[in-house]
Amino acid sequence: MHYAVPAVLQRAGMLAKFYTDAYVGRGSPWHILAQISPLIPEKWRPAAWQRIQARREDSLPAGKVRAFNLFGLAFARAHPKVSGLGELEKLHLEYGRRFCDLILRHNGLDRANGIYGFPWSCLPLFQRAKQRGMKCILEQFSAPGKIYRSLLAEESELWAGWEPAQARRKTAQETLEQETLEQNEWQTADAILCPSGFVAQGLGDTGVPWEKLRQVPYGIDASRFAGQRRAWDGGRPLRVLFVGGVSLGKGAQYLFKALEMLHTRKISARMVGPVTIAEPYRTRLQKQVELVGYRPRQEMRRHYEWGDLFVFPSICEGSATVNYEALAAGLPVITTPNAGSVVRDGVEGFIVPIRDAAALAARIEMLAANPGLLAHMAQKAGERAAEFSWERYGERLVKTLEEIIQL
Repeated sequence: MHYAVPAVLQRAGMLAKFYTDAYVGRGSPWHILAQISPLIPEKWRPAAWQRIQARREDSLPAGKVRAFNLFGLAFARAHPKVSGLGELEKLHLEYGRRFCDLILRHNGLDRANGIYGFPWSCLPLFQRAKQRGMKCILEQFSAPGKIYRSLLAEESELWAGWEPAQARRKTAQETLEQETLEQNEWQTADAILCPSGFVAQGLGDTGVPWEKLRQVPYGIDASRFAGQRRAWDGGRPLRVLFVGGVSLGKGAQYLFKALEMLHTRKISARMVGPVTIAEPYRTRLQKQVELVGYRPRQEMRRHYEWGDLFVFPSICEGSATVNYEALAAGLPVITTPNAGSVVRDGVEGFIVPIRDAAALAARIEMLAANPGLLAHMAQKAGERAAEFSWERYGERLVKTLEEIIQL
């Protein structure tokens, strides 16, 4: 979340050192480029450059940051060359191990009594930390890999041909290697932070002791999305917004199906995000929605301002940030339990089962027929977003970490 965790720890006086694969902040070579970026015409800035600028962070002391930028650059160059989930997971495993090696070679555990890490990239660090009597905290930002892979494999069968076939399937040995790594990380961790009940339930179902789990919902800078919004009065088509990868995993196919069911309704739909749907299905999708493609973060506010209703029928998430952003923009949200959302069913929007296009269509229809209900939920959305600001997230995270350290 753009260096949110180290920034929170620094403000609380708890940060000893921050290790990362790429850093855009004071003391970083990227920082100089970020400062001259406004002088370069936007049309000449490549998408990758704009993504880097969005990660700028100036609140961390340069002396507390160690960024392996060349390592991060190597990963960024390797990432587009892989094809399919199996190859992607293999890449993450490889670079996760290399990242740990870099930290250990730099005596990365000195002057600390705890370590905060992320899946697939911290087991050797946790094992060394345990030898030193340090607390090990894992942030499980997504559902366990076994659950994620199972859900996506089912989608690929249900919607055959909608996404390009994976270039290579994982071998049984590679799958075992990843699952063993995950289990060892969970076992070694003193506590596991989960952004949602969906993630916590997945870990519990996988056999992780419930007493290790702590639920800490995320937060966002709500001011980046909040603004004056004119209530929809039914005088024009209802604008339905989707933000995220236009893929099977994000449930784009179920919004497509729901819109087909609502063909008699005056609805304008927009999907903002990279599109992985293959032809001829992409053309079919474009008959129902406007496909915007990837847009840099600094442009996202205007897309949220365009919408009247946010729909995100994801199949598997940790806790989708786009739902927080939509709430902050004052949009009612229709999403699924698997999106790990803080939306309350019937208050700021609706929670519908995954893979249920009929239920999704029914909820859209309900709001399209009732501008008053839509306006009421929009007001509640803004109020709910205030509970998940950066400040509140920091308070929850620090309180939880203090409790863990005292165990």
